[in-house]
Amino acid sequence: MTESIKKETGLLLKHASIYGMAPVIGRVVSFFMIPLYTSYITPTEYGIMELVHVVVSLLQTVIGMGIVSGIAVFYFEAKTQEDKNKVVSSAFLGLGGMALFTIAILMFFSSLLAELVLDSAELAKYFYVSFAAMGFGVLNDINTNYFRIEKKSKTVVVISLSTLIVNVSLNIFFLVYLDMGVWGIFLSTLIVASANLLIVTPFIFKRIGFNISLDVMKKLIKFGLPLIPSNLASYLVVASDRLFIKHYVSVAETGIYSLGYKFGVLVNNFVTTPFNQIWGPRRLEMFKKGNSEEIFCRIFTYYTFTLILGGLIISVLSRDIVQLMAAEAYWASYKIIPLITLAHIIFSFFYHFNIGIMVEKKTKYFAYINIINAIVNLALNFILIKRYGMWGAGFSTLISYFLRTALCYYFSNKLHKIQVEWGRVFVLIGGGIAFYYAIDSIIIDNIFVSAPLKTALALTFPFMLYFFGFFYAEEKVEIKSMIQKARVKLLKR
Repeated sequence: MTESIKKETGLLLKHASIYGMAPVIGRVVSFFMIPLYTSYITPTEYGIMELVHVVVSLLQTVIGMGIVSGIAVFYFEAKTQEDKNKVVSSAFLGLGGMALFTIAILMFFSSLLAELVLDSAELAKYFYVSFAAMGFGVLNDINTNYFRIEKKSKTVVVISLSTLIVNVSLNIFFLVYLDMGVWGIFLSTLIVASANLLIVTPFIFKRIGFNISLDVMKKLIKFGLPLIPSNLASYLVVASDRLFIKHYVSVAETGIYSLGYKFGVLVNNFVTTPFNQIWGPRRLEMFKKGNSEEIFCRIFTYYTFTLILGGLIISVLSRDIVQLMAAEAYWASYKIIPLITLAHIIFSFFYHFNIGIMVEKKTKYFAYINIINAIVNLALNFILIKRYGMWGAGFSTLISYFLRTALCYYFSNKLHKIQVEWGRVFVLIGGGIAFYYAIDSIIIDNIFVSAPLKTALALTFPFMLYFFGFFYAEEKVEIKSMIQKARVKLLKR
């Protein structure tokens, strides 16, 4: 392992582990809140919550105009700190202001949306509150992205954890003490989003100042506009399955599928999200440096290894976790978790393969990729969900994510050669799938025996890789060194 790869891996681990604290703690808290939520919210209410979230997020994709993606690109292109600050300020004040104005207009259509999506105009209040929270959320995303660009990972974590604590506290208060049902969760989201914006924004503008540049805004819009149809199509792939399940099966089935989906994206929350929060801006910063391709290639292999190991643990524990944590009405959701987990592992490769498109600013390719993928996904949803319910939704998601990642690799690789250790990556994926089926075949009725045993078996996966010669000689040396250092620290205690 070269010194540069070791150094870059160390940097990524440092910041990704810090970024990962918030989602890890958040998921742990959410994990222990599941019995509460599933006791106070019926599958039908859960389905309503998911359907509103789908529609609002779909609209946010359009309204956001790719602002956050463009900030990092133009921030690192700026020559002076003043110009860098101008990028963030222009995005927040100019484009953020435009987004808020658009959201205000959307509120007038809340009743119509409630009638179309929830079959009742009387449920429009869910859209009113969600639109308001979305407006604050667009601006909060800009604030958070600024801290990521500046490598203020600890600040991001403090904000995330504070938000989590307040949100969970409000959820408990509204659900348990006021018995407000799913309406309490909507109110919690609005209160937290608005408080976050009011507290964080003054701190940022004290550092960057108020300076709107029309030229910067034009650049951000030019960069972001091609991302609108792209992101819209991308989100359709992520969320349209809920709408199809609601239409062809029921709102309750939508709620059950959505709970399983949340477990399936844990690998994304624990690995992909914290990794990309530092890797996204970092790779743009170091792209033109000496041996960046070698570093990118090796980091992708390590990233895949982490994804597969995490996904394997989640998948083999899916049945036990759902039965332990959720009300019986939701138990069927465990069936879909391994399939959604694999789909999101494939999905996460997109963020590595898109480097050529990003650095060359050819964002039109994202539109091509995502529109093609959305058309295929909608066709698959129509065919599969109509016949197979939530199983059809799971396979539609997996096929669509594979297609999206393959198209991204094809177009991005034409702009800039992408180096990947394909042999090792395929070993990781194939080995992980084989391990899952082997462990899943073990049926033990006692959850408190089954869960620890399956976890222990899943954790032998790295040792099997080591035994069969997956790791390079220099990696074995580094692994032994890490084990030795850990042993020394334990002995000192």
